[in-house]
Amino acid sequence: MIAIQLNKKFENNLSISLLEEITQKIFSYLEIEPQSDLSILIDTDAVLKKLNKLYRGINQPTDVLSFESDEINPETGFSTLGDIAISFPIAQKQALEANHPVENEVILLLIHAILHLSGYDHSTKEEKEEMWSEQQAVLDHIGIKINRIAGDEEFHD
Repeated sequence: MIAIQLNKKFENNLSISLLEEITQKIFSYLEIEPQSDLSILIDTDAVLKKLNKLYRGINQPTDVLSFESDEINPETGFSTLGDIAISFPIAQKQALEANHPVENEVILLLIHAILHLSGYDHSTKEEKEEMWSEQQAVLDHIGIKINRIAGDEEFHD
């Protein structure tokens, strides 16, 4: 089950049903069991700052966090992929800088986090190339256009 919690401040900016649909498409493309549990929180910088400090020891907000889980839901028998937290204000800022819709940026961050939960990382140049390539493949598959990925100098066409 995909559970999305969206801060009320941002309800007019994002559609929970669209995010659920997109998440199912991401699961399908990445061959993740569609019944896997995933919790998604879209909230403020203050909330992401607290989580980042608590779990990573970094006292500043960040765009996205992912928390892997290897648990099985005892009620359904399906695996729990993990939890994702996204800062809407940072996503909004990054979308503005990249000149694409905030919805597309949130979807990019969602893909990025799901890839982390699926074992991808970007600690080395090779890992980053592989992860960014997979991100782009998922974006292409679901038809989302991203002009630039935050932190990247080059633009995508």
